[in-house]
Amino acid sequence: MEEEVARRNGMANDQDDEGRMASVKPDFLSGDAAGGGGGFLPPLEIAVDLPDFRYAKLSNIVAQHVLPQLVALHGQQPPAAPPTVIKRTAEIAELVRILLGPESDEAADYLLRLKDGGVSLDDLHAELLEPAARLLGDLWNEDKADFIDVTIGVSRLQRLVHVFEGLGQVPDYDEKRRVLLAAAPGEQHSLGSTIVQKFLRAGGWHVWSCASPDTGEPAEIVSREWFAVVGFSLGSDVHLASLKDAITLVRERSLNRRVGVMIGGSAVTRDPGLVARVGADGTAANGPAAVLLAKKLLAEALV
Repeated sequence: MEEEVARRNGMANDQDDEGRMASVKPDFLSGDAAGGGGGFLPPLEIAVDLPDFRYAKLSNIVAQHVLPQLVALHGQQPPAAPPTVIKRTAEIAELVRILLGPESDEAADYLLRLKDGGVSLDDLHAELLEPAARLLGDLWNEDKADFIDVTIGVSRLQRLVHVFEGLGQVPDYDEKRRVLLAAAPGEQHSLGSTIVQKFLRAGGWHVWSCASPDTGEPAEIVSREWFAVVGFSLGSDVHLASLKDAITLVRERSLNRRVGVMIGGSAVTRDPGLVARVGADGTAANGPAAVLLAKKLLAEALV
């Protein structure tokens, strides 16, 4: 029962809620080792870096110290080192902890501190907000957080985008949260698309769906109704050419001249490079990430 409670809380018995500390249960001592009467050792606190953070630190040490010394021994100039991208694993975990906690301004204050520390808005999106949305979706998929908690967390993420992109200045903003979801031409809607619809609606989006296999049907719909975003689900790469044509038609005929296009599905998960090949603007790994990506695309179209 205790293991099940720990699993539902999304952490192992030896992890805290930030995943950075392990607390070892006290061991029982008897006899002389415990002063004659037996007792417990005090808890031992062990600081444990997250794997990605350890890898980043090790990479920096090797690049900055070990390699130059080895090259110097052989009398050669070191090659230019590629820029090291340090994953913000700890910051993502902290943001998700805040998002799933009580209502407060803590999340906005946290992002402001990072922004004041030199992190750009684009980097906040790419390295923090979007990964946080993906993590929320993973917690839901793994049954470590329920749908209501994840929905609240995603809504708070949308609010952060709202604040930092200045969307409060846009008239009738809520009415512009309109998205059309369609299967790629030649494919049927998948379970993934249904889940995305569920999260988008919970996040306050007005969702239309198109089940027609006709390449031109989504373009016909967006020529009659204004949409901020059009999303396509793609299960295989068989219909890539048809999907590219459908996206081209959507952009040509859309009432929203800056309509955003996102794609998802198992084919894109296997090959994220398909985003550029079909002319889309982005992809999302799960429902919560799709909500945040749609919000970002709307912000780019309106601000």
